[in-house]
Amino acid sequence: MNIFSNIGITELIVILLLALLVVGPERLPEMGRKLAKTLRDVRRMYENLTKDLGPELMSLQQTTRELRESVESVRSIPKDMVDSVVKAADLNDTVSDLKGLTGELDQMGKSMSDAKKIIQNPMQAAVDSAREAMQPPKVETTEQSSEQTTETESVASVESVEGDQGERTDD
Repeated sequence: MNIFSNIGITELIVILLLALLVVGPERLPEMGRKLAKTLRDVRRMYENLTKDLGPELMSLQQTTRELRESVESVRSIPKDMVDSVVKAADLNDTVSDLKGLTGELDQMGKSMSDAKKIIQNPMQAAVDSAREAMQPPKVETTEQSSEQTTETESVASVESVEGDQGERTDD
């Protein structure tokens, strides 16, 4: 602790002139000795204090550093959690988008295959459409045998329609 490290020569002269005016020339040497003794005592007390409290102060500084590191690590946990939740939400959105696209692609593929059938064989496409329209939804296994019978009858009726049309074209 150096008190005079920040005081320049001009500032020191101003301080001495003020002390001379305030205290007077008779008491100035006595006040200087008292000031010097007081400064020595203050310096000694400061050195003793830093010597005694130095290790404890270092320990407190180390503890403070450790606490700051712990606080920083705890602060980063919510940020990491938020980042992982955001990534998971993005992945869920992407998966749902892909599922929607897959469904659309399946529908487009079916439409394309239906269109291909219609273009290649218009009569067969009509027969297939009629078969699909006539099929009731499958509910139970006992009804499946009756559905198969109905389907067979439907196919027979469609084939008879085709036969009638074939005979008309021959005429």
